[in-house]
Amino acid sequence: MAQKIQIRRGLEAQRSLITPDVGEPLFTTDNKQLFIGDGATAGGLFVGGGSPVGYVQKFRGTKAIGAGADSVAVTGLGLPSVPAQVLVTVRKVTGGLNLFATVRDDSITTDGFTVDLSAATNAATYKLDYLVIP
Repeated sequence: MAQKIQIRRGLEAQRSLITPDVGEPLFTTDNKQLFIGDGATAGGLFVGGGSPVGYVQKFRGTKAIGAGADSVAVTGLGLPSVPAQVLVTVRKVTGGLNLFATVRDDSITTDGFTVDLSAATNAATYKLDYLVIP
C-alpha cells in the first residue's frame, strides 16, 4: 500500500479547541479515543476507545410517513433530557430522492418532536430517519 489515510489527531487538551465538521473524525493520541464532528459540538461527539467519560447517548429510529402528510410526530422516546439536537432525513425507501424536513423547535421535548414536511410524501415510499442527541 503506497498511500495511507490519516485523520485529524492530537492531545485531549487540544480537542475541545476545535469544532469538527459534520462527519469529521478526531482521534486523541494520549487517551486513544475517537470522536466524530457534528458541526456544532466543540471537540466532537465521543464514539469509542479509552474510557467512556464524556460519552453522548444517541436515540435513533425510523418512522413511516402517511400519504400527503404535512408533518409527522415522533413520540414515546422517554429521553433523559430535552435534546440538544434532532437530526432528520426524509428518504425514499426505494433509493434516490431525499427530501428536506425541519424539526419544529417549539415541539422538542423529552417525549419527542414534530417534523414539518413537504406535502409531497407517499406512505408507500417515504420514511423519516432520526437521530436525537440529548
